[in-house]
Formats: sequence, structure tokens, C-alpha cells
Amino acid sequence: MAQSPLSTGEPAATPPGRWSGWLQVSHKSTRYLLVVVAAATLLVVAGLGWFQYRQIDSVTLATIKGQGNLIWVCSKLELQLGSYQAALRETVDQGSNPALLEETTNQYNVFVSQVQLLQSMDSNASLRTHESFQALLAAVNAYINQADLYLTDVPKHLSPQVARQLFQDSQGLLVKAHRLTMDAYHVETSLAQASLQEIRRFTLYYGITATVLIVLTLWVGWLTMRRLAMVSRLQLQHSEFLRAKKEMAEATNRAQSRFLSAASHDLRQPAHALGLFMSQLAPLPLEPPARHLVDCAQEAVHDMQSMLDGMFDLARLDGESMHSEIRPFAISDLLNALRNSYAAEASSRGLRLRVRPSRAWVQSDSVLLRRILFNLVSNAIRYTHQGSVLVACRVASDGRQVHIEVRDSGIGIAPQDHERIFQEFYQVDNPQRDRRQGLGVGLSIVQRCCRLLDLPLTLRSGLGCGSTYRLSVPLATHRPKPAAEPTGLLAAKNDLAGVGVWVIEDDVMNREALTGLLASWGCRVSVAQDLSSAQALLAQQPWPDLIISDFRLAGGLNGLEIIQRLREQAGRELAACIISGDTQPQVSQRVREAGLVLLSKPVRPAKLRGLLRHLLAPVEAVAGDGTATVD
Repeated sequence: MAQSPLSTGEPAATPPGRWSGWLQVSHKSTRYLLVVVAAATLLVVAGLGWFQYRQIDSVTLATIKGQGNLIWVCSKLELQLGSYQAALRETVDQGSNPALLEETTNQYNVFVSQVQLLQSMDSNASLRTHESFQALLAAVNAYINQADLYLTDVPKHLSPQVARQLFQDSQGLLVKAHRLTMDAYHVETSLAQASLQEIRRFTLYYGITATVLIVLTLWVGWLTMRRLAMVSRLQLQHSEFLRAKKEMAEATNRAQSRFLSAASHDLRQPAHALGLFMSQLAPLPLEPPARHLVDCAQEAVHDMQSMLDGMFDLARLDGESMHSEIRPFAISDLLNALRNSYAAEASSRGLRLRVRPSRAWVQSDSVLLRRILFNLVSNAIRYTHQGSVLVACRVASDGRQVHIEVRDSGIGIAPQDHERIFQEFYQVDNPQRDRRQGLGVGLSIVQRCCRLLDLPLTLRSGLGCGSTYRLSVPLATHRPKPAAEPTGLLAAKNDLAGVGVWVIEDDVMNREALTGLLASWGCRVSVAQDLSSAQALLAQQPWPDLIISDFRLAGGLNGLEIIQRLREQAGRELAACIISGDTQPQVSQRVREAGLVLLSKPVRPAKLRGLLRHLLAPVEAVAGDGTATVD
């Protein structure tokens, strides 16, 4: 058999629609575009800036090196030649002496070193093609060859005539050295201007490129902001659209709630009166044909009431204001009520209903849990043709939960139908909508009750293998003190003969039906339509034993307020209950807060009679039970 876990939580969120998905993609693509453009712009601008910095640095270094190699070296050569000539002039003027000879030789050697430095420099390649460079080198080499004969080593004697000749020969070198210095200056100036032109050209390109990139970035940013504005506008429109849809859905829900409330009240009124009239008609002696018609009509009324209860209970469970009342209680009371309610029906179908006893206490809502188990057992009996239905209860191995199982040997459920059977009005193999198989909302009510109580529900079933529903309910952490059991007090009041009952009802048909039913039970019944007519009864009779009032009455006061006024006037808590066709949770909440019992229309006579006996019992016998809602 297949086993399916049935989710009782909230429905899964719907996937994002076309609009929301497009907006998310637009946001992502816009962010990626901004990141890519910003990164590319930063890399290009930084790369161009670094390249320009390297160009300026190289030009600066070249300028510094050019000043030290070309112009500066040529100038030093010219200056050194002048110093050498000055030493020769002193020799001519003063004659030869050792100190002067040593100075002259030193100046000559420095001059020769400067010439050699000029010849060996790599940076003078641009000067080698100049005539001044070739002329100077030729003249210098010729002069050096001549002067080496006298000044290679420090001479012991240098005649003034030789010194004069050397001086005269060096005069031509000075002119050529000066011309070379000027040519070197012009060469360096040309190189510097070319470098500066290159820097200007690159700076222009850099500025144009940076400007284009900045304009491009601003343009992309403008497009991005425009796109973001469009996306924000679409988001706002989408939000407005969703808000309008939400308001429309809420308005529809409110209209549906008003319709269900009105329909519940208006449909329950005649159904309630019809059920009471049929209950009065059933005990009367009738001929067999008439008895058959009455039995068929009573069965039809019973089916109609069951269908109304199912539909409106389904709507009530879907309401947002439906809340559960979690409290500890003994599961044995619920199991006993289950056995007493369905033993006769199971026996009439040739089935065996077995309910295993349990002493466990659970923490849950007793009314909703009762509805769950009653619906499961009723469904099991309906779809089991032979065999038995078992209700078992055992404590789980973790000691925190109680597993309640409803098993049957019925026709079973195919795996593909495990989820669909919990849909409203869905029935397996009942396309003709045979009302004898129910309305198709019992399992829907079970699922909604489980969802409200947050109880896990599982189904294990297969075709021809029966079905097993398992419900896990938390164990109670503590057990309240049991209420005192009535000892013969209820039995003393089982007979309703002579009990004074006031019926406060503004609907004539319902008032007549309820009055006739109570009178058939031997009650002394008085009727009223509102507070003034109820107070007028006091002039004719004493206070009643029990008050039964409809909730929604003509005039400014409802049935709850009228009962409170009468209790204040009587100075004591008169036994009372409310009968209403309203299914709104607010009505039930108000009645519970007032400490009264609410009977929902249509009311079955057996349930009404049992409640009257319960209310007429002494207060200590029914303590804690006077605020329940009877469905």
C-alpha cells in the first residue's frame, strides 16, 4: 500500500510572475553593466596615466643626461682649453720653473682626458655628422701629436719660444671648441623640443581619450539611471497592480463572507424549523403510507442539515478569525463518544466497530479533534462494505505524542487519489453525485482542522487493501483535577415535564416549531419577541427555569444582551442558551465570553434535549462546561 504524508501547513508560495522575473533580470543586468563599464574606464584611464607618467619621466631623465653629456662636456672642453692656454701664457711671460711646468702639464693632461671623453660618449652620435665635430677632432689630434713631444711627462725645462708656439697653435682649437659647444646646444635644443612635442601630442591624446571615456561613462550612467527609473516605475506600477488585485480579492472575500453569513443564517432558519416540525410529526400515530412519507422526509431533512453543516463548517474553517482552544483533556472521553455515536450505524451495515480504550491525555482542541475523528470514522464506515473499522490509540516511542489511527477494510484508495480526496467536493467513483455517499467535504474539513491544530496526518492505502489514517497529537504535560461527578442529580432532571421555558425568537416559523417541540416534551413554554415582551411575561408568571433565545433579533438588542438584562433584573444566573444561524467566529466568541452555550442552527432535537438536561443540572455538576459551543 502506498503511504502519503499530507501537508497541513500553509500552501507553497506561487512562483514569481512574468513582471517580477523581468524586473529581477533587469536589475541584475544593470548592475553587471555598471560594474563592467566602471572597471574598464578605471583600467584605461589608469593605464594611460601610467604611460604618460613614464613618458614624462623618460624625457626628464633624457634632458638631465643630455645636459651632462653633450653641452656640459663640450663646455668643459672649452673651459679646460682656456685653462691650458692660461698656463702656457704664464710660461711665456715668466719663463720656465718647476711649479709652472707641473701646472701646465696637468692642465694639458686634463684637456687630453676631456677630448678622449668626448670621443668615447654614445650620446654624441648626433654630433658626429657635424663639420665642427670633425674639424675639432682633426685639429685636436694634430695638436696633441705635436704637444706630446713636450708635455707627455713633466719636462725639466720648457723654453718660452716652445710655450708661445704651443699657445699660438691652441688658439685655433679654442674657436673650433666654441663652435662645437654651440652646435651641441642646438642639437640638445632640437632633441628637447622633439620630446616636448611628443609629450604635448600624447597629453592631447590622453585628454581626448579621458574626455571620451568620461563622456561615455556619464552617458552609460545616464542610460542606467534612466533604466533604473523605468524599472522603478514598472515596479511601482506592478505594486499598484498587486495592491489593486489584493484589495479586489479582499473585497471579494468580504463579499463572500457577507454572503456566507447571510446564506448561513437565512438557509439555517427554515432548515431548523423544518427539522423541529419533523421531530414533532415523527411520534404521531400515522397510517403506513403516511409513516413512509414522514420517514423519507425526515431522512431528507437530516441529509439537508448534514450538507448545510458541512458547507458552512468548511467556510468557517477557512476564515481568518477561526482559532483553536488548546487545553489538556482525556482522550478516553472522545473515544467513548465515538463508540456511542457510530456503533449502531456500523452494526446496521454489518460492520464491527472496535475502539480500543486509552488512558492518555492529549494537548489539543477537543472540539476540532472530535470533528477530525468523527469525520474519519464516518468516512470509513461509508466506504467499508464488509469487515471492521478500528480506532486505535497508542503513545509514540518518544513519549511526546499519541498516534491515533483509524483503520478500515474498505475499498481502499489509489495512490494517485491520495491528495485529491482532500479537495472540496471530490469523491472517488461518485460522478453521479449520489447524496447517500455524502457531500465530499468531510476529508476537506479534516485537513483544515489538522492545519489549524498543526497536526501531521498521513494516509496509507491502496485499491482493495483498506485505508489507514494516522494522526499524531501532542501528549498533555499536566492533567487538571477532574470535576466532581453528578450523583443522581441529572437523573432527577431527565424528565423535562413541568419545566418553565421562555423562548425569545422573532421568526414566527422557528418560534412555532421550537415551541411545539418543547411542549411535546412536557415543558411549560412562553414566547417573546424582544426584551419588552419578555419583561411583560413577569406580570403573568414567575421567572422561568430556562431561557432559549435566538442571537439575531429585531430591535436594538440581540439575544445575548437580552439574557444579560433579564439576569440583572432577576438578580441571579438564570439557565440560558443561545440558538443562532450565524456562523461567524465573533458570535461564538461573544457567547463564550458571556458564559453561555451556543447551539448552531439547524439544531437536532436530541442534541437540544441533552443540552436542556445539562443546563438544568446544578452548577457544580456542570462546572467548566457552560461555555462550550455545540455544533
